Amino acid sequence: MENDKLKIALAQSTSNVKKWETELQALRESNARLTTTLQESVASIEHWKKQFSIGKDENDQLRSKIEELEEQCNEIDKERDRNTQLSRRLQDLETELQDKELELEDLRKQGEIIPQLMTECETVSQKLQAAEKRNKDLEEKVRALRTEVEESKHRQSNLKMELQTFLDVLDGKIDELQDFRQGLSKLGVNN
Repeated sequence: MENDKLKIALAQSTSNVKKWETELQALRESNARLTTTLQESVASIEHWKKQFSIGKDENDQLRSKIEELEEQCNEIDKERDRNTQLSRRLQDLETELQDKELELEDLRKQGEIIPQLMTECETVSQKLQAAEKRNKDLEEKVRALRTEVEESKHRQSNLKMELQTFLDVLDGKIDELQDFRQGLSKLGVNN
């Protein structure tokens, strides 16, 4: 009877060993799958770390470019102020030129009205010559200022075009960073 009990216990024990071996094999296979998945996850994390580093470097470059463009924007503002000042100066010179032309016209009339006073005529002629010289000088200044205003407008236009190009590049980089962030989010959800 004791032997029968031992035989039954031995049979159950053997049956249990087979179950445990089957479970152990299943656990080993599951462990192997988990190890493979873990290795793939580690490789994926390394890949995303590299991508993040590249994105960070690009971000730093973009920050530098933004600072550079902000300086250029400040230069544009300075150029705009300078253009305003030059325009005012140009208006002043044009007004002064008109005044001198009126004065010149008055001097010519005086030269015609008082021909008998030679001395006064000579003085008027000298004034006329001085006024004409001044008039020519003012015209040269006006031409120079107009040229300078045109050059300044051209520089300002170039700076605006560079700023627009950078903003387009920046928009593209922001879209790439958004895609990168979504990829990281998906990786976090999948893990």
